[in-house]
Amino acid sequence: MGSHLETKLKAVIESITDGVYMTDANGTCIACNYAFKRLTGINIDLVGKHVSYLLDHNLISEAVTVETIATRRHVSKVIKYPSGCEALVTGNPVFDKNGRLISVVSIVKDLTELNALKDELNKSKGLAQQYMETLKSFNAPLNISSGGFIIRDAKMQRVLDVIQRVSDSDVTVMIYGESGVGKGMIADLIHTQSHRASQPFVKVDCGAIPAALLESELFGYERGAFTGARQEGKLGLFELADHGTLFLDEIGELPISLQVKLLTVLQDRRILRVGGTKPIPIDVRILCATNRNLEQMVTEGSFRSDLYYRLNVVPLNILPLRERKEDILVLTVSFLDKACQKYHRTTKIVPEVMDCFLEYAWPGNVRELENTVERLVVLDQDGLITLEDLPEKVRFHLEHSIPQASSPARRVVSLKTAVAATERQLIELALQQHPTLAAVADALGIDLSTLLRKSKRYGIRRAEVLAKLQ
Repeated sequence: MGSHLETKLKAVIESITDGVYMTDANGTCIACNYAFKRLTGINIDLVGKHVSYLLDHNLISEAVTVETIATRRHVSKVIKYPSGCEALVTGNPVFDKNGRLISVVSIVKDLTELNALKDELNKSKGLAQQYMETLKSFNAPLNISSGGFIIRDAKMQRVLDVIQRVSDSDVTVMIYGESGVGKGMIADLIHTQSHRASQPFVKVDCGAIPAALLESELFGYERGAFTGARQEGKLGLFELADHGTLFLDEIGELPISLQVKLLTVLQDRRILRVGGTKPIPIDVRILCATNRNLEQMVTEGSFRSDLYYRLNVVPLNILPLRERKEDILVLTVSFLDKACQKYHRTTKIVPEVMDCFLEYAWPGNVRELENTVERLVVLDQDGLITLEDLPEKVRFHLEHSIPQASSPARRVVSLKTAVAATERQLIELALQQHPTLAAVADALGIDLSTLLRKSKRYGIRRAEVLAKLQ
C-alpha cells in the first residue's frame, strides 16, 4: 500500500510544471521532480543528499530550505541558478498533528517569462512615450476655442478659415455633418468669435422636444394661452437669446407648421407668442445644424424650399472622422491628456493602437473617439494601452482587416498589414510543430520575449491553436 501511495505521489510531483524540491526535517532530499532539474540545471540524483551538498558544490548560492527549517515559517527568495534561470523559490514547512516539523517543500517558479514581459512592457512604455511626444510636436496642431476644437486635416483648416471670416458678421450659417462630428462646437466657436460673444448663446435641439411643445418653447406664450400654462406666461428661446445667438440643432426635424412661423421670424425679425396678439421685436443671429440632406427633403416636400434658402446662406460641411485621418492622431493625444488629468493617470498608448484607430471607421465620430479614450484610461491598470485593451468592435475591425497571407490578393494592402498577416500565420504554424515556447522562438529565430509580445499583439493563444489540430 505504501509503495502504491509513493508511486502516486511521485506521479503527482512530476506532473507539476514548477520545480519541486522536498526534504525531511533535517534537510535531506526525499524527492524532486524533473521540472526542478530542468529549471536549475542540476542534473544529478539528489535524493538522499543533504541540502548542504548543493551549497558545498556551488550548485546554489543560498538555500531556502535551511532558512525554512530554522524559522519554521514560509520563506521566499529570488535565486539565480547555474542554468541562467531566475526563479522565485518558496520554502513551505510541513508539520504533523503535534506541531513537529516533518518536511520542507520548496517550489521553484520560473521568472524568466515574467521578467521578459516586464522588460517588454517597460520598453513599450518608453516607445509609447517617444511616439506621443513625436505626435505632440507634429507640426503643432491648430487648437482653437475654449472648447478645445482641434484640427490638423487640411480640408478642415479650410472650413475654419471660412468660420473666421463669417464669425463676426450676422450671416446665417448652416452646419452639416454626421452625429458626433462636433457641429455644436462649431456653432459655439462662431458665437465666441463674433461681436455677440458677451451675449447669450442659446441652443435648442429641434429633434428632442415634442412637436406639440416646440412652438411654445421657441416663441413663448402669454398668460392663459392654454390649459396648464403658467399664470405669468413664459419667455421663449428667441427672447432669451435676444442680442445673442440662437443655435437650432437638428433643424431638419422641425415640423412643417413651425417652418412657416420660423420663416416669418427670419423675414420680419419679430416673434409672436402663443396666444399673443402683439409682435415682439428680436435681434438674434441664427445658426443651424443638421445630419440630414435638406436639399433632398426639399425635393420630397418635407422641408420648405423658401426656408431652406433663407437658412443655407453659408453652408459648412464638417467631415466625418474617417475622412480626416490626421485629426484622429491629434485628437487622440488631446483626449488622452485630458483624461489623464481628469483621473490623475500617466497612461500611454502604443503605436499599434494608433494604427488601429486610423483603420477604424468611427461611426460615432469625435464623440465616440473621446469616449473610447476616456474609457481606456479609466480601465488601464499598467499605464500602457495596447491592442488587447481596445473595445471588441474596434479590435474585431482590426482582426478582420488583416488578410490571410496564403489567400490570393484581391486588393492592394500596405506592406505593414501583409507582414502582420504573415507573422501571425508563421507563429501559429510554429506553435503546432514545436512542444515548447522556447523551441517555437528558436524555430522562428526570435527571442522568447519577442514571441510573447507578438503572440499577445495578434491575440494568439497556444491552447486555441493546438485545439484546431484535434
